[in-house]
Amino acid sequence: MEKLQKVKDYAQNKLITEVTAHDFSHSLRVMKIANHIGKKVTGDVDLEIINIAGLTHDIVDKKVAPNVEAAVKNLAEELLIIGYTSSQVDHVLNIIQNLSFSSGKTPNTLEGKIVQDADRLEAIGAIAIARTFAYGGKLNRPIYEEGNENSGIAHFYDKLLLLKNRMHTEIGKEIALSRHKFMEGYLSQFHKEWNLQDIEQRNC
Repeated sequence: MEKLQKVKDYAQNKLITEVTAHDFSHSLRVMKIANHIGKKVTGDVDLEIINIAGLTHDIVDKKVAPNVEAAVKNLAEELLIIGYTSSQVDHVLNIIQNLSFSSGKTPNTLEGKIVQDADRLEAIGAIAIARTFAYGGKLNRPIYEEGNENSGIAHFYDKLLLLKNRMHTEIGKEIALSRHKFMEGYLSQFHKEWNLQDIEQRNC
């Protein structure tokens, strides 16, 4: 079996019980987006590293893994068993441990920056809206509550709307702009409906 297919199988097995924002379909999209960007950027890019990191990045995320240290160790061992070199495994771990928005970190390789762009693009746009409320539901967060910084809508303002200006690659920036505009339109409509402005306007 091809090595990357074994990584896919491993990632799918690890994320099989994750039914919200960090499931296997998300990881698969991150891999595909990263691959798309990697083929378009200028420079020598290791697409294999990008694919592995895209597939496995959430396996070691604290939002998914009960024990992050154990998850990192298990992933490293599995990649070595599959047949990747120690250097390749170290590169993947360096990427996925410096990926999340909350960490405030930036991967130090081109491959890492590409995967970070791909992961951030998953947090902008239509799917991002669905992921936000799915994850918020898991944490029992309200959809919206004025003054509540922990609501689903508040998450757009404290993270999602900031991502457009934090992309590394030109293709990432282009995709982000389109998805960002969609989110702005959604939020405008959301607030209209929340305050019944769309109905009041009909009665004028």
